[in-house]
Amino acid sequence: MKRLALLCLFFLFVNDSFSKSIVTIQGTANSYVGKEINVYFFDDYVSHVKTKVAGSVVKNDSSFSLSFFASQTRKVYVEVGKNNFSMYIQPNGSYTLEVEQNSPYLDQNAVGVEVGFLFLDLDPEDINYKILMFEDRQLNFLTQFYNHRSIKSTLFVEKLDSFKLELSKDYEKDTSAFFKTYVKYSLGSLDNLSFVGQRNEYEKYDFYIHNTPVFYQNDRYMEYIVHYYKLYEAELSNEVSTEFYKGVIKSSPTIIMNALGGDYALRNVRIRELVLIRMLADIFYSEVYPQTNVIEIIDSLSNHALFEEHKGIAKNIKFRLLDLKPGTQMPDFNVDIVNGSRKFKSDYFGKHVYIQFVHTDLNRSLNDLKLVAPLHQKYSKHIHFLTVLVKNDKDETDADYSDFINEHKIAWDFAVVSKDDPILHNLRVPNYPYYMLMDATGYVVSAPALSPRPNNEYETIEHNLHSIARYYRLMEQQH
Repeated sequence: MKRLALLCLFFLFVNDSFSKSIVTIQGTANSYVGKEINVYFFDDYVSHVKTKVAGSVVKNDSSFSLSFFASQTRKVYVEVGKNNFSMYIQPNGSYTLEVEQNSPYLDQNAVGVEVGFLFLDLDPEDINYKILMFEDRQLNFLTQFYNHRSIKSTLFVEKLDSFKLELSKDYEKDTSAFFKTYVKYSLGSLDNLSFVGQRNEYEKYDFYIHNTPVFYQNDRYMEYIVHYYKLYEAELSNEVSTEFYKGVIKSSPTIIMNALGGDYALRNVRIRELVLIRMLADIFYSEVYPQTNVIEIIDSLSNHALFEEHKGIAKNIKFRLLDLKPGTQMPDFNVDIVNGSRKFKSDYFGKHVYIQFVHTDLNRSLNDLKLVAPLHQKYSKHIHFLTVLVKNDKDETDADYSDFINEHKIAWDFAVVSKDDPILHNLRVPNYPYYMLMDATGYVVSAPALSPRPNNEYETIEHNLHSIARYYRLMEQQH
């Protein structure tokens, strides 16, 4: 009997803990009746791979409701129709939303855009409320004290120190570890602004990284780490870089980890292994390191990483590198624009970009150029256009394409590449013509994307471009 009683108490405890970890998101989405609404967790903030945890359909009365288990405070990605928004959730949280309440011009056919939403009756103790209030304070601080004069004045660093002390006092008794970490690394990002008296990179490492736990599910913390170690392979000393290269050639994570231990900002072993995975993703598309070796190392880490969390991250990075799907980060690319300068993926941030690949030997491919011209005329204010012409081996290396540009009325970015150019491999271009649509932050919206030529269902890309442009016009009106 005693054993049975203990067993019953155990199950009561488990059921009570489970019920306190259930999150509910409900509300209305007037523009998405009949459309799916899904909630995703971010597996990690290096690969940004997401896992669906709940799904439903917006009812005829525009209402929706989803429930799912969440054992910790975290950011979630909500997909509604073909669009999305992000919010934070905490265990036992209950949220009522109005999705796209003030966006009457954004129709259901808009693709890959972030929609607006409102919280109703948000609890002041909820993580979303705290973050919204903090972000508002931080924005007001920057608006008041950071301008072009701040860069050469010590006033900003004085004001920043005072602001940090003020926040520290105000949030001293707050019990949310997630929120305190969020605040710390948001303020850490302010240290990355240019101003007299800012911390150097070693001071930032000592204060923000070295003896601090790794908060894998805190997006602000992970953004700080990813930014600090961005393209870090190029920052290594010659000695460390040489050993790093040897490790990649030998496909040895152990040699690489030992090599990276010689870098001051990689003394923390957990951070070192995490940064190693990120660095492998960065160098995958370079022409210096063999891709097969990089994948082999990532594969090894996915099974034998020192830290359990890194096994999943390595696995997700491998997926990202080998599989280009909507919602994934577009691989880095660069092209030499004819009669212009070299452009990189980051040069197109801020707008969606419609990318076209055509081949000189394929007439149907070239004929699509005349269909892009009117789209560019109508939507170029809000959408970037890029055409990449692939030449055959017989074409002159330094040919003048002025007549070609004039003939096809190309008034947008135009690049000419060989069939062996890395951009074709990195972006997985299988045939011609081929189209891709990238959003304003560098993520794939569709690959392949619709063509300007009607398909079998009489669909073209124009409807999507029209919806995207409408969204940007709305944002302009609101600001």
